[in-house]
Amino acid sequence: MKLKILFFIAFYSSIIANNLSGYDLAKLIDDKKQPQSSKSEIKMQLINLKKDRIKIKEMLSLSKDDGNKMLLFFKSPKRDKGVGFLKIENAKSDKLSLFIPKLKKIRRISSSNQSDSFMGSDLSFEDMLSRDLDDYEYNIISKSDSMYVLESICKDNDSEYSRHISWITKKDLLIKKEESYDKKNILLKKKSFKQIKINEYHVISEIDVTNIKKEHRTILNIKTISVDENINDDTFKEINLKRSDKFLN
Repeated sequence: MKLKILFFIAFYSSIIANNLSGYDLAKLIDDKKQPQSSKSEIKMQLINLKKDRIKIKEMLSLSKDDGNKMLLFFKSPKRDKGVGFLKIENAKSDKLSLFIPKLKKIRRISSSNQSDSFMGSDLSFEDMLSRDLDDYEYNIISKSDSMYVLESICKDNDSEYSRHISWITKKDLLIKKEESYDKKNILLKKKSFKQIKINEYHVISEIDVTNIKKEHRTILNIKTISVDENINDDTFKEINLKRSDKFLN
């Protein structure tokens, strides 16, 4: 009897997998359980492929509510120390703010400026935002025994991208690499991702982004990370962008 039940479950699961739509796959990825909060130390390498030069920056990141709230400070180099970035995402609107100590002013990033580079990296401010499930149309363009290839077509005219193509593991629904295309459907960025498992979560341990047009590469290595930290909601107030010493010391 048990064998029959197991066979039925396996057979039914196979039917579901074979009939999976692009939207279904995107929703499964979106629904994956994430840490309620996290604290991480990040190393950013900026690599000029033309001149073979590398710049290194270090950051502290605090996040909460599935990453919808994030406060980030640069620790080094010296000229960037204290630069702060705040992200608050909600259903109504997204709020992005950047504080440059030398200017003593908080800059709010408007939707028209979200394609700007984030602190000289190959990530734009748009890349720092979560992707809203309903802002895209989805197609599974191929699949193998171990991988799905998903196309996500942008509906938002303000986006710097026209579409993304993502390679996703079938076993754990992890995005391993991605290609992002500009409005003219020309390949703009190549990205790869590494994940580690902490408790019940798969968390990103490395992001590698190459801007094809600029011949520039950015590697983000998460040096340390702790999950489900007790981080107060008051942490994510704009006034804290001017209080880097409170968080970095």
